[in-house]
Amino acid sequence: MSLPSTSRALGLGFRAARRSAWLTAPALLVALFRAALTAAPFLLAAALLVRGFSVSASMSGGPGAILWRGLQAVLAPRRLALLVGLWASCALLRATFRAAYLSGALPVLGEELALSSPSPRFATGLAYDFVGIVPTALLGALLELAADLYALVALGAAALLALRHGGGHPVAAAALGGIALTSAVLARSLAGLVADAALARRALAGDTPWAALSEAALRVLARPAAFLAVGLVVGFASFLVLASASALGAASLGLSGGHSLPLVLGPRLLVAAASVCLAALLELWRLGALAALACPAQA
Repeated sequence: MSLPSTSRALGLGFRAARRSAWLTAPALLVALFRAALTAAPFLLAAALLVRGFSVSASMSGGPGAILWRGLQAVLAPRRLALLVGLWASCALLRATFRAAYLSGALPVLGEELALSSPSPRFATGLAYDFVGIVPTALLGALLELAADLYALVALGAAALLALRHGGGHPVAAAALGGIALTSAVLARSLAGLVADAALARRALAGDTPWAALSEAALRVLARPAAFLAVGLVVGFASFLVLASASALGAASLGLSGGHSLPLVLGPRLLVAAASVCLAALLELWRLGALAALACPAQA
Protein backbone atom coordinates (compact mmCIF):
# COMPACT_ATOMS: atom_id res chain seq x y z
CA MET A 1 0.00 0.00 0.00
CA SER A 2 1.78 3.15 -1.24
CA LEU A 3 1.28 6.36 0.66
CA PRO A 4 0.80 9.34 -1.66
CA SER A 5 2.94 12.41 -1.13
CA THR A 6 1.35 15.72 -0.19
CA SER A 7 1.69 17.12 -3.71
CA ARG A 8 0.23 13.95 -5.23
CA ALA A 9 -2.68 14.00 -2.77
CA LEU A 10 -3.38 17.62 -3.68
CA GLY A 11 -3.19 16.74 -7.36
CA LEU A 12 -5.53 13.78 -6.97
CA GLY A 13 -7.96 15.85 -4.94
CA PHE A 14 -7.92 18.66 -7.51
CA ARG A 15 -8.54 16.24 -10.36
CA ALA A 16 -11.38 14.53 -8.48
CA ALA A 17 -12.97 17.89 -7.67
CA ARG A 18 -12.64 19.06 -11.29
CA ARG A 19 -14.20 15.89 -12.67
CA SER A 20 -16.97 16.04 -10.04
CA ALA A 21 -17.74 19.74 -10.47
CA TRP A 22 -21.42 18.92 -10.95
CA LEU A 23 -21.55 18.26 -7.19
CA THR A 24 -21.63 22.03 -6.72
CA ALA A 25 -25.30 21.98 -7.79
CA PRO A 26 -26.53 19.90 -4.81
CA ALA A 27 -24.03 21.80 -2.65
CA LEU A 28 -25.76 25.07 -3.58
CA LEU A 29 -29.13 23.58 -2.61
CA VAL A 30 -27.73 22.35 0.71
CA ALA A 31 -26.18 25.78 1.34
CA LEU A 32 -29.58 27.45 0.81
CA PHE A 33 -31.24 25.11 3.32
CA ARG A 34 -28.42 25.59 5.83
CA ALA A 35 -28.61 29.38 5.46
CA ALA A 36 -32.36 29.30 6.08
CA LEU A 37 -31.85 27.13 9.16
CA THR A 38 -29.16 29.51 10.44
CA ALA A 39 -31.43 32.52 10.02
CA ALA A 40 -34.55 30.95 11.57
CA PRO A 41 -33.67 31.45 15.30
CA PHE A 42 -32.53 35.03 14.69
CA LEU A 43 -35.69 35.84 12.75
CA LEU A 44 -37.83 34.46 15.57
CA ALA A 45 -35.85 36.45 18.15
CA ALA A 46 -36.25 39.61 16.05
CA ALA A 47 -40.00 39.02 15.71
CA LEU A 48 -40.36 38.54 19.47
CA LEU A 49 -38.36 41.71 20.13
CA VAL A 50 -40.44 43.77 17.70
CA ARG A 51 -43.66 42.49 19.22
CA GLY A 52 -42.37 43.07 22.76
CA PHE A 53 -41.27 46.63 22.01
CA SER A 54 -44.53 47.44 20.25
CA VAL A 55 -46.58 46.25 23.23
CA SER A 56 -44.22 47.91 25.70
CA ALA A 57 -44.37 51.25 23.88
CA SER A 58 -48.14 51.35 24.32
CA MET A 59 -47.75 51.22 28.11
CA SER A 60 -46.72 54.00 30.41
CA GLY A 61 -43.18 54.41 31.66
CA GLY A 62 -39.82 55.82 30.69
CA PRO A 63 -37.41 54.56 28.03
CA GLY A 64 -35.73 52.20 30.51
CA ALA A 65 -39.02 50.56 31.42
CA ILE A 66 -40.00 50.24 27.76
CA LEU A 67 -36.64 48.67 26.94
CA TRP A 68 -36.83 46.21 29.83
CA ARG A 69 -40.38 45.10 29.01
CA GLY A 70 -39.38 44.64 25.39
CA LEU A 71 -36.39 42.47 26.36
CA GLN A 72 -38.64 40.39 28.60
CA ALA A 73 -40.42 39.23 25.44
CA VAL A 74 -37.27 37.27 24.62
CA LEU A 75 -35.90 36.60 28.12
CA ALA A 76 -39.13 35.06 29.43
CA PRO A 77 -38.42 31.40 30.35
CA ARG A 78 -40.86 29.89 27.86
CA ARG A 79 -39.77 32.05 24.95
CA LEU A 80 -36.09 31.64 25.81
CA ALA A 81 -36.57 27.87 25.93
CA LEU A 82 -38.33 28.09 22.55
CA LEU A 83 -35.39 29.99 21.06
CA VAL A 84 -32.85 27.57 22.50
CA GLY A 85 -34.84 24.59 21.27
CA LEU A 86 -35.19 26.10 17.80
CA TRP A 87 -31.47 26.89 17.68
CA ALA A 88 -30.53 23.33 18.72
CA SER A 89 -32.97 21.81 16.22
CA CYS A 90 -31.64 24.01 13.41
CA ALA A 91 -28.04 23.14 14.32
CA LEU A 92 -28.91 19.44 14.21
CA LEU A 93 -30.64 19.84 10.86
CA ARG A 94 -27.69 21.77 9.44
CA ALA A 95 -25.36 18.94 10.45
CA THR A 96 -27.81 16.41 8.99
CA PHE A 97 -27.91 18.21 5.63
CA ARG A 98 -24.10 18.29 5.49
CA ALA A 99 -23.89 14.60 6.38
CA ALA A 100 -26.45 13.77 3.70
CA TYR A 101 -24.51 15.71 1.09
CA LEU A 102 -21.21 14.10 2.05
CA SER A 103 -22.75 10.62 2.01
CA GLY A 104 -23.38 11.12 -1.69
CA ALA A 105 -20.39 13.30 -2.59
CA LEU A 106 -17.63 11.24 -0.99
CA PRO A 107 -18.33 8.05 -3.01
CA VAL A 108 -18.24 10.13 -6.20
CA LEU A 109 -14.88 11.58 -5.18
CA GLY A 110 -13.70 8.08 -4.30
CA GLU A 111 -14.51 6.81 -7.77
CA GLU A 112 -12.61 9.68 -9.35
CA LEU A 113 -9.64 9.07 -7.06
CA ALA A 114 -9.62 5.42 -8.13
CA LEU A 115 -9.84 6.43 -11.81
CA SER A 116 -12.94 4.33 -12.25
CA SER A 117 -15.66 5.11 -14.74
CA PRO A 118 -18.29 7.58 -13.49
CA SER A 119 -21.56 6.12 -12.27
CA PRO A 120 -24.59 7.59 -10.48
CA ARG A 121 -23.12 7.00 -7.03
CA PHE A 122 -24.49 10.17 -5.46
CA ALA A 123 -28.03 8.83 -5.08
CA THR A 124 -26.73 5.40 -4.04
CA GLY A 125 -24.46 6.87 -1.40
CA LEU A 126 -27.22 9.12 -0.12
CA ALA A 127 -29.57 6.17 0.16
CA TYR A 128 -27.25 3.58 1.72
CA ASP A 129 -24.27 5.41 3.31
CA PHE A 130 -26.21 8.12 5.14
CA VAL A 131 -26.97 5.83 8.09
CA GLY A 132 -23.26 5.17 8.63
CA ILE A 133 -22.12 8.73 7.94
CA VAL A 134 -24.29 10.27 10.67
CA PRO A 135 -22.72 8.47 13.69
CA THR A 136 -19.26 9.03 12.19
CA ALA A 137 -20.01 12.74 11.87
CA LEU A 138 -21.30 12.73 15.47
CA LEU A 139 -18.06 11.18 16.75
CA GLY A 140 -16.08 13.76 14.76
CA ALA A 141 -18.19 16.57 16.23
CA LEU A 142 -17.52 15.28 19.74
CA LEU A 143 -13.78 15.19 18.99
CA GLU A 144 -13.92 18.77 17.73
CA LEU A 145 -15.86 19.79 20.83
CA ALA A 146 -13.17 18.23 23.03
CA ALA A 147 -10.52 20.13 21.05
CA ASP A 148 -12.49 23.36 21.51
CA LEU A 149 -12.67 22.78 25.28
CA TYR A 150 -8.95 22.12 25.40
CA ALA A 151 -8.33 25.30 23.40
CA LEU A 152 -10.42 27.29 25.89
CA VAL A 153 -8.48 25.82 28.81
CA ALA A 154 -5.16 26.56 27.09
CA LEU A 155 -6.22 30.12 26.30
CA GLY A 156 -7.36 30.61 29.90
CA ALA A 157 -4.04 29.32 31.22
CA ALA A 158 -2.10 31.62 28.89
CA ALA A 159 -4.24 34.58 29.97
CA LEU A 160 -3.64 33.81 33.67
CA LEU A 161 0.10 33.61 33.06
CA ALA A 162 0.01 36.95 31.27
CA LEU A 163 -2.03 38.62 34.03
CA ARG A 164 0.35 37.38 36.73
CA HIS A 165 3.34 38.58 34.66
CA GLY A 166 4.87 35.14 34.84
CA GLY A 167 5.02 35.03 38.64
CA GLY A 168 8.56 36.40 38.62
CA HIS A 169 9.66 34.19 35.70
CA PRO A 170 8.55 36.09 32.58
CA VAL A 171 10.69 34.10 30.13
CA ALA A 172 9.38 30.74 31.33
CA ALA A 173 5.83 32.11 31.43
CA ALA A 174 6.14 33.41 27.86
CA ALA A 175 7.45 30.04 26.70
CA LEU A 176 4.63 28.16 28.46
CA GLY A 177 2.06 30.58 27.10
CA GLY A 178 3.40 30.14 23.57
CA ILE A 179 3.32 26.36 23.91
CA ALA A 180 -0.25 26.49 25.24
CA LEU A 181 -1.48 28.73 22.41
CA THR A 182 0.31 26.69 19.75
CA SER A 183 -1.05 23.42 21.11
CA ALA A 184 -4.57 24.89 21.18
CA VAL A 185 -4.39 25.88 17.50
CA LEU A 186 -2.87 22.54 16.51
CA ALA A 187 -5.41 20.55 18.51
CA ARG A 188 -8.33 22.34 16.87
CA SER A 189 -6.85 22.01 13.38
CA LEU A 190 -5.96 18.33 13.79
CA ALA A 191 -9.36 17.51 15.28
CA GLY A 192 -11.12 18.95 12.22
CA LEU A 193 -8.81 17.02 9.90
CA VAL A 194 -9.40 13.77 11.80
CA ALA A 195 -13.17 14.30 11.66
CA ASP A 196 -13.17 14.83 7.89
CA ALA A 197 -10.72 11.97 7.31
CA ALA A 198 -13.00 9.70 9.34
CA LEU A 199 -15.91 10.59 7.07
CA ALA A 200 -13.77 9.72 4.05
CA ARG A 201 -12.79 6.35 5.55
CA ARG A 202 -16.42 5.55 6.39
CA ALA A 203 -17.58 6.35 2.86
CA LEU A 204 -14.65 4.86 0.90
CA ALA A 205 -13.15 2.11 3.06
CA GLY A 206 -16.42 1.00 4.68
CA ASP A 207 -15.10 1.23 8.26
CA THR A 208 -17.46 1.28 11.19
CA PRO A 209 -17.85 4.74 12.76
CA TRP A 210 -15.46 4.06 15.64
CA ALA A 211 -12.94 2.27 13.40
CA ALA A 212 -13.12 5.14 10.90
CA LEU A 213 -12.34 7.69 13.61
CA SER A 214 -9.51 5.66 15.13
CA GLU A 215 -7.93 4.86 11.75
CA ALA A 216 -8.23 8.48 10.69
CA ALA A 217 -6.60 9.62 13.94
CA LEU A 218 -3.72 7.18 13.43
CA ARG A 219 -3.12 8.34 9.87
CA VAL A 220 -3.27 12.03 10.81
CA LEU A 221 -0.90 11.51 13.74
CA ALA A 222 1.45 9.49 11.53
CA ARG A 223 1.65 12.28 8.92
CA PRO A 224 0.44 15.49 10.59
CA ALA A 225 2.53 17.72 8.33
CA ALA A 226 0.90 16.29 5.18
CA PHE A 227 -2.65 16.76 6.48
CA LEU A 228 -1.91 20.26 7.79
CA ALA A 229 -0.28 21.18 4.48
CA VAL A 230 -3.42 20.12 2.61
CA GLY A 231 -5.56 22.26 4.90
CA LEU A 232 -3.23 25.25 4.56
CA VAL A 233 -2.87 25.04 0.77
CA VAL A 234 -6.58 24.65 0.11
CA GLY A 235 -7.40 27.26 2.75
CA PHE A 236 -5.04 29.78 1.15
CA ALA A 237 -6.43 28.99 -2.30
CA SER A 238 -9.96 29.43 -0.94
CA PHE A 239 -9.04 32.81 0.53
CA LEU A 240 -7.55 34.01 -2.75
CA VAL A 241 -10.38 32.74 -4.95
CA LEU A 242 -13.24 33.88 -2.73
CA ALA A 243 -11.62 37.25 -2.01
CA SER A 244 -11.12 37.81 -5.74
CA ALA A 245 -14.73 36.80 -6.44
CA SER A 246 -15.97 39.13 -3.71
CA ALA A 247 -13.89 42.04 -5.03
CA LEU A 248 -15.06 41.39 -8.58
CA GLY A 249 -18.65 41.22 -7.41
CA ALA A 250 -18.32 44.46 -5.44
CA ALA A 251 -16.79 46.20 -8.46
CA SER A 252 -19.55 45.02 -10.77
CA LEU A 253 -22.25 45.95 -8.26
CA GLY A 254 -20.73 49.41 -7.89
CA LEU A 255 -21.52 50.05 -11.55
CA SER A 256 -25.22 49.52 -10.82
CA GLY A 257 -25.41 52.12 -8.04
CA GLY A 258 -28.54 54.22 -8.05
CA HIS A 259 -30.57 51.74 -10.08
CA SER A 260 -33.78 50.06 -9.00
CA LEU A 261 -33.85 47.17 -6.54
CA PRO A 262 -34.37 44.38 -9.14
CA LEU A 263 -31.30 45.53 -11.06
CA VAL A 264 -29.21 45.43 -7.87
CA LEU A 265 -30.71 42.27 -6.36
CA GLY A 266 -30.13 40.12 -9.44
CA PRO A 267 -26.34 40.63 -9.62
CA ARG A 268 -26.06 40.21 -5.85
CA LEU A 269 -27.81 36.85 -6.01
CA LEU A 270 -25.61 35.75 -8.92
CA VAL A 271 -22.46 36.74 -7.04
CA ALA A 272 -23.64 34.94 -3.91
CA ALA A 273 -24.48 31.77 -5.88
CA ALA A 274 -21.12 31.86 -7.67
CA SER A 275 -19.30 32.28 -4.34
CA VAL A 276 -21.15 29.30 -2.85
CA CYS A 277 -20.32 27.15 -5.87
CA LEU A 278 -16.65 28.15 -5.73
CA ALA A 279 -16.53 27.40 -2.01
CA ALA A 280 -18.16 24.00 -2.63
CA LEU A 281 -15.63 23.20 -5.37
CA LEU A 282 -12.72 24.09 -3.11
CA GLU A 283 -14.23 22.01 -0.31
CA LEU A 284 -14.42 19.07 -2.72
CA TRP A 285 -10.73 19.59 -3.48
CA ARG A 286 -9.90 19.51 0.23
CA LEU A 287 -12.02 16.42 0.87
CA GLY A 288 -10.50 14.64 -2.13
CA ALA A 289 -6.96 15.37 -0.95
CA LEU A 290 -7.79 14.26 2.59
CA ALA A 291 -9.38 11.08 1.23
CA ALA A 292 -6.25 10.35 -0.81
CA LEU A 293 -4.16 10.60 2.39
CA ALA A 294 -6.62 8.77 4.65
CA CYS A 295 -7.51 6.00 2.18
CA PRO A 296 -4.35 5.41 0.11
CA ALA A 297 -5.77 2.16 -1.28
CA GLN A 298 -8.41 4.23 -3.07
CA ALA A 299 -5.83 6.53 -4.66
